[in-house]
Amino acid sequence: MKILVTGGSGFIGTNYIDLLLQNGNAEFLNLDKNLPKNPKHKAFWKICDVLDAFRLKKIIKDFSPTHIVHLAAQTGTDVKSIDIFAVNIQGVRNLIDAASVTSSVEHIIFTSSLLVCKMGYIPKHDTDYQPSTSYGESKVMGEKIVRGSENLPFAWTIIRPISIWGPWCEEPYKNFFKAVAQGWYFHIGTGHYRRSLGYVDNVVYEINQLLHAPNDKKSGKTFYVADDKPADLHDMAELIRETTGASKIHYFPFWLAKSGALVGDVLKIAGWRGVPLTSFRLNNILTEYVFDLSPIIDISGSLPFDLKTGVEKTVQWLREYGEI
Repeated sequence: MKILVTGGSGFIGTNYIDLLLQNGNAEFLNLDKNLPKNPKHKAFWKICDVLDAFRLKKIIKDFSPTHIVHLAAQTGTDVKSIDIFAVNIQGVRNLIDAASVTSSVEHIIFTSSLLVCKMGYIPKHDTDYQPSTSYGESKVMGEKIVRGSENLPFAWTIIRPISIWGPWCEEPYKNFFKAVAQGWYFHIGTGHYRRSLGYVDNVVYEINQLLHAPNDKKSGKTFYVADDKPADLHDMAELIRETTGASKIHYFPFWLAKSGALVGDVLKIAGWRGVPLTSFRLNNILTEYVFDLSPIIDISGSLPFDLKTGVEKTVQWLREYGEI
């Protein structure tokens, strides 16, 4: 198996490269316009922007992968212009075009997003789209390009990661860990908000299991990828507090959080891009969502890490890189 990874310098990609190195049973290459986050991965990296169709096609033909994991993406839930997300749209077209003229390609995993639907909405079927952001809309467009491509010479699968966290993560989860560890995390209200979350090492394990699954179990299908059991944000915060030895968690009345979010909305309109709390973020915090993960678990089997181990490994990474 020869695996090409696009976006392998990003959060999920960095952890997936680590898994491939750990397994040691596949030749692989990372295509990314950015340097790898982990310096140890540089030997497996070639600079390439998926919007550069000519270079992308040449590298893919030269490497001749059997499998492709397409992780390259532009994120940003606060960005309104759809033009910013060309990687999520034209990048998908370019990859399909390049793979279609490379006879070695057997299977591609295309990475979409939970946000093809608004937060809290559980779609009734794979094409039940309800995006509420330009980023989500760009991912819908990317999915439609894949689904609308006819007579492709390779099998394809779409995955939708759910709220992924762990080593190499960025906001909001890195900030969540840091806030608890440094004693300035405030739990809004007194409720226990349950939601599906994905510890990143479990998610890259699921991705790799999909690559090895028979085509009849994965071809043309869409899978949400995350942990098999939902997490309680209150209990997760307590677990982080215990692991880091931080002081007790504070509680923030809902009415005060709501007022603060409205102030944040005004500050954001005025140009402050790093507003800590807005109505959009508050809604994300309070919205519960639990997805049926049985389709991916049927393929991947038991996941290797539980919540406690994931928290411990993430805290270890944050300490190693001086974040806490």
